[in-house]
Amino acid sequence: MLITQVLAHLHSGEFSDLIFVEIRTSDPAVVGWGECTLPGKPYAVAGAVRDAARLIVGMPVDSIRKVWETVYRHSYWRGGAIETSALSGIDIALWDIAGKVAQKPVHALLGGAVRQTIKAYANCGLSTDPQELARRAQAAIDQGFQIVKFYPLPPVVALPETALIAKVYDCCAAVRAVIGPTRDFAIDLHGRTLPHTVIALEHAIRDLRPLWIEEPVASEDIEALERVRRHFQTPIALGERLFTRWQFKQVLDRGLVDIIQPDVGNAGGLSEMRVLADMAESHHVAFGPHSPNGLLHTCASLQCAAISQTFGALEYRPSAVDRSIFDGELPALSPKGSFAVQKAPGLGLWVQAGELHFDEGRVPRLVEHGPDGTALDW
Repeated sequence: MLITQVLAHLHSGEFSDLIFVEIRTSDPAVVGWGECTLPGKPYAVAGAVRDAARLIVGMPVDSIRKVWETVYRHSYWRGGAIETSALSGIDIALWDIAGKVAQKPVHALLGGAVRQTIKAYANCGLSTDPQELARRAQAAIDQGFQIVKFYPLPPVVALPETALIAKVYDCCAAVRAVIGPTRDFAIDLHGRTLPHTVIALEHAIRDLRPLWIEEPVASEDIEALERVRRHFQTPIALGERLFTRWQFKQVLDRGLVDIIQPDVGNAGGLSEMRVLADMAESHHVAFGPHSPNGLLHTCASLQCAAISQTFGALEYRPSAVDRSIFDGELPALSPKGSFAVQKAPGLGLWVQAGELHFDEGRVPRLVEHGPDGTALDW
């Protein structure tokens, strides 16, 4: 069975633009789907998928490793967000095909599940309003989640006002009051802060017992991470903006991270997530896939969580609207805030291409501006 077409489909989701990869084969009944959403970059990723398609059409569908190496190594400019996202979507779709052909879930082809259930945590989004975050946290607890994550930090200038620390503390304290002492919260800082700011912030909130602080500084800034690491007591999580084993090696070998959070749709697909899960285990680090996008992405992430020995918790952002474009075994959250390991062949889910719609005007700009007009990190 050969690859005959590789197509990129764009869709405007509830929270972001979504990017799906469809691989058609020489057997019209066998089609695979992947997701490689990179918010704000739909045209760039779709173009990279088209570039990769020229290289792999005509290759056997079961040559997943060779396809991976061909797409990764074909260009003088390896890796990066755009190229690796396109590769990820293609890789996921090929594993989906492999599972459908074998009539087994993908995790069974990757060595089999090591657990029966997969703990999830709720992505509660961005806000600097303590009461709003408390409301969202309560809604997540009502759905069964035992862990919530939120973004309590506005875009930050190089020398922020002293009041910033108090504002972040108030947000964390409001969430802690709602979830109580037996549940957990984590915060995501999007790599916005410089070391001196985030060190002061961590000292202020550590008594509230955050489960982790995510992207305290830019993940590629090794020197900044080393400085932060020396002063933190709270675990550090990062990885959604790192790509392939070679970038993760830099932070793992230096002991700069407690939880790695690679994104199956951006870091190299299911093939690479298996490698990263093993790397996490060998460094005594937790593995918690980044997964705030579409349900196909969630299903691929569930396969990764199923096979990881040091898996911690899977990010999830419920979206009632986006469920309408999928068929198959839709992930269902249990009253205890977890997913069952999937049993359906492949990813267990496929996209109804005819239901997709894309509105360029809804593509997020993902840029903020300071009071003086300076462009700031989102």
